[in-house]
Amino acid sequence: MKNISLVVNGVLVVAVALLFILHFNQQKRIPASIPEDNTLEDKQIPEEEMKIAYVYIDSLLTHYKMAQDMSAQLMKRKDNLESELTTKGKTLEKDIADYQYKVNKGLITSWDAAEQEKKLAEQQQVFVNLQNDMQNRLMTEEQDANLKVHNSVILAVKEFNATRGYKLIFSHAFGGVLLHAEDYMNITGEILEKLNSAYEDSK
Repeated sequence: MKNISLVVNGVLVVAVALLFILHFNQQKRIPASIPEDNTLEDKQIPEEEMKIAYVYIDSLLTHYKMAQDMSAQLMKRKDNLESELTTKGKTLEKDIADYQYKVNKGLITSWDAAEQEKKLAEQQQVFVNLQNDMQNRLMTEEQDANLKVHNSVILAVKEFNATRGYKLIFSHAFGGVLLHAEDYMNITGEILEKLNSAYEDSK
């Protein structure tokens, strides 16, 4: 009998997009080439074109109350399903052991043995189907939770930026593509406050 296990890949490992691009002004056409005498130091970039911010997505999700609650709910759901599956698995193991004992001791006829073997095979198939169904349900619930959290973050960033006018808002995570940014560009705390406030109001 194989060990019973449910593999759930990372509760609420949320895959938030690496880049939030919010267009509030019409983009200027970029020249096909830069004149040879025009260096980066000489090129004047309007201050409004430099409005860039970033969010530490790992930290945001760790302290986001909706993500915390959904993670706890998924873990409880997972534990309940595992408990149910374990109980059914032990029952099946007992029935198989009982059948094997009777066959080895010659306590049942060959006809009865064939009937019981058929029933055990059906029980095993029901158990495998149940295990697969539980795994699929957990995956679906996790995907739904991830999507809900993702959408709430996108909405919060959009509403936040309606009065800020950032051209780019990056999602920054450990080991991500963003190698350096100034501290004043970090808006994680402001986005987190907005998310938690909206979540508390919705409860």
